[in-house]
Amino acid sequence: MKPGTIWPLGITAILCATVVANLFVMRLASNDPAFAVEPDYYRKAVQYDSTMAQERRNLALGWRATTTFESLSATADTRVHVRLSDTNTAPVSGTTMRLMARFNARANDTLTAVLTESTPGDYVTTLPIHTAGEWEVRVDVVRDSARFSSSQRVVAVRGGRSSSTAR
Repeated sequence: MKPGTIWPLGITAILCATVVANLFVMRLASNDPAFAVEPDYYRKAVQYDSTMAQERRNLALGWRATTTFESLSATADTRVHVRLSDTNTAPVSGTTMRLMARFNARANDTLTAVLTESTPGDYVTTLPIHTAGEWEVRVDVVRDSARFSSSQRVVAVRGGRSSSTAR
């Protein structure tokens, strides 16, 4: 091999190593459970006016959803309660309620459920929530032609009840 041909081979080897390292880092970053992208975010951005219209409908309905986690433990699933009330704090019953919950530190892992009404205005489900900390809970409620949506933060505490903070 001529002495002048070793430099192009060395540069090629360095470039190939850089490409392989970048591919490895991209794969590692894309499989991180703490990294999350809002699903269908472009459609939501384009439909911002309808999102704001839903916020106005939420205000006009005057409903309020309060979420609590009951008896968080490392082994057993957690019972989730959502209390739905109107402006007079009277229970709102006869709805179909869907829930989406995600732990903020692992926002790529999403839990979903359809809640059942246990008593008027009190909806429950059981989810595999075992981690203490802050959770984002989104509730979507439909009754007849009325639709209500809510996003809340719930701080889950081991061995006790956790309540929500509406946003």
